[in-house]
Amino acid sequence: MSLIRLLKKRRRIAVPRCATPEETIRAERLGTRLAMLARRPETILANIQTVVNDLVISPGQQIVIDWRETPQVTPPYSSMWMEAVILGKRIGLQVVRETTNEVVRGFRARFKAAIYFWQEENAEVTGPSGQTLLWIDEAGDIISAEFRVIGEMHEPPEEVGAGLEILTFLGAHALARMNCRNVILRPIASPKVSRRHQRDVVPATVWHEIHITDVPQVRSAGRGVLGRDESKMRRFWVRGHYADYRAGAGLFGNPKLRCVFWIPEHQRGNPALGDVIPEYAIA
Repeated sequence: MSLIRLLKKRRRIAVPRCATPEETIRAERLGTRLAMLARRPETILANIQTVVNDLVISPGQQIVIDWRETPQVTPPYSSMWMEAVILGKRIGLQVVRETTNEVVRGFRARFKAAIYFWQEENAEVTGPSGQTLLWIDEAGDIISAEFRVIGEMHEPPEEVGAGLEILTFLGAHALARMNCRNVILRPIASPKVSRRHQRDVVPATVWHEIHITDVPQVRSAGRGVLGRDESKMRRFWVRGHYADYRAGAGLFGNPKLRCVFWIPEHQRGNPALGDVIPEYAIA
């Protein structure tokens, strides 16, 4: 069962254990307010499991975080609930977006996004256990990020901080994926309304999945990395990545295609010549 369904079925939520009664009261008030927002029909639900699967391979894997790999992270909706199973635990990422005019680190922010983290424990929804604030500029790039733990820490601070940063990184990747030109949020199940009124309904109570509509050919025919002829190269894997054409003339020199595309993992090269076996290991 999804966390949002548990949250909607129960009036009360389990809040993280706090050090003082005052902190517990603040956590309860925050959790109640966010739970009410998550239950509202304008909150868009998104399953981001495909994004998590692209980035997380095994429980022992260390994710190398490079914020430059997450272009255009502006949440497409003001209120979102994203869910996935991350390293065996179901995690909910609640995203709240607002416009702002703050100057952060010398740059003017256009949006401020708060990401709150929820999880399932003993068939109950616990949270929010942490909060990340992202300041985002007009282009959709992150100017600054702040992480805050809600409740007592049962692990060393550096481990807790690293965990929040990884969850934020996964959430930012999901938001960046949604903003790609060749990606749409597709309803998993259609709302039960007449066909006549479907376009007038915001499918907020329907889960959405990230769907790639098409993959542009972003390289010249027959040429690959370093300009070499791929017909003379052994077959190799290319990991999924963002193709950012916001600067310059745009994709194919078309100014209407100054945007970001998501290029899924794929194979290139000539299989008749054999396969390239990677010699590196994912840390």
